[in-house]
Amino acid sequence: MRTRAVRPGAFALVWIASSLPSSLWGFQSVADRDRIESASGRAVEGHVLTSDATPEIEIEVAEEFGFVGHFPFEILGESEEYPERFRGKPVAAGERFVFAVSDENNVVEKLFIVQFEGFLPSNEFVYNYNFDTAESIGENKYRQNLWFYDARALAEDNPNSEGALTRRFLSDNGYSVADEYMMSRFVGLASEDRKSEIIIFYFEMLEGSTGHTLESFENSLT
Repeated sequence: MRTRAVRPGAFALVWIASSLPSSLWGFQSVADRDRIESASGRAVEGHVLTSDATPEIEIEVAEEFGFVGHFPFEILGESEEYPERFRGKPVAAGERFVFAVSDENNVVEKLFIVQFEGFLPSNEFVYNYNFDTAESIGENKYRQNLWFYDARALAEDNPNSEGALTRRFLSDNGYSVADEYMMSRFVGLASEDRKSEIIIFYFEMLEGSTGHTLESFENSLT
């Protein structure tokens, strides 16, 4: 059974329950190709991202977004929530698919990013989210939250984070981005064992969209 849910102006989802394993693939830019695909079972063709693994899903991105490309990443056990034996070692890995709206000078106005992520088989960690009050999109539930933040400052503090890697990825592909973002994030489980997740991000550049800097925007709310 395939269930379709549409969120105006952002994306459409087709969700099919799955617990197949995922795999990483190396950097690949869109580079004039109509279809980008990999052994992971994920591919982008036109404005549709398809995954055949953790989870099986199709995401139709709004036509204003162009596909920039994708890249793999890993997450190190750097916080105190991880046992000592995992500190500084990879505990999870995944890949990001990046879509952008930009002007004629490749200055980014909006970003749409889909992140597939999972804990490595070498550990017993799982994603312990509570979905009791989460929103359903298709046949899956997603926790949603909203942030206003300085993306450049966070990237400088943690140069190995997914956000920092995305900024470098965009720069390497000829795009420039502002420092301050506003972001809506949807987090959902991607496997029944809770070792995999999918995260869907929608970004707008704060000042470009609202006319406010982070400081002036925060002041306007007080």
